[in-house]
Amino acid sequence: MIRKAKKSDFEFIYPILKQIFEEMDMASIKKLPESQFYDLMRLGFISEYYRYSYRRTWVYADTKDKPIGMVAMYSYEDQKVIDFVLKKEYAKVDLATDTVIFDDKEAWPNEWYVDSLAVTSKHWGEHIASSLLDYAFKIAEQKRFNKVSLNVDKENPRAQKLYVHKGFKTVDKMTIGDRNYDHMIKKV
Repeated sequence: MIRKAKKSDFEFIYPILKQIFEEMDMASIKKLPESQFYDLMRLGFISEYYRYSYRRTWVYADTKDKPIGMVAMYSYEDQKVIDFVLKKEYAKVDLATDTVIFDDKEAWPNEWYVDSLAVTSKHWGEHIASSLLDYAFKIAEQKRFNKVSLNVDKENPRAQKLYVHKGFKTVDKMTIGDRNYDHMIKKV
């Protein structure tokens, strides 16, 4: 079942998101102690506007309502606030206010952007990511967007295959953190 995330989902969402963070291999994340990064992401998740806020996240939940997959998404226009709002939480986890964790602009004008899509590894191959993408298309249409975009790591052929199968086309390349990505778009 796909549903909107709840603040109480964080303990299940974080390990799913962590798969992405580890794959991204970003120096800005690696230099933080795990507990500090966890606390910061928790504050971001329960906030109203952060890129990984519960308000921007939908989950695929199992029969016990435990999230086993997630998709975080937002519009191009939302990029103006998605990371800025986290800075006010830095002091709560003893981070300097000039710390930069995420600062790349990943979406382009007029796009509904899929920032993160991941499934717990135990449930890979069960079409959960595919279902979450279908749901992303539905949300984009409800919000009156005619393009859904995402960035896929060039070293992730499994994800690339799914996105091509779902109708995404590579339109450009981009660097996020220290890695190279294909910027892909699907018209909805």
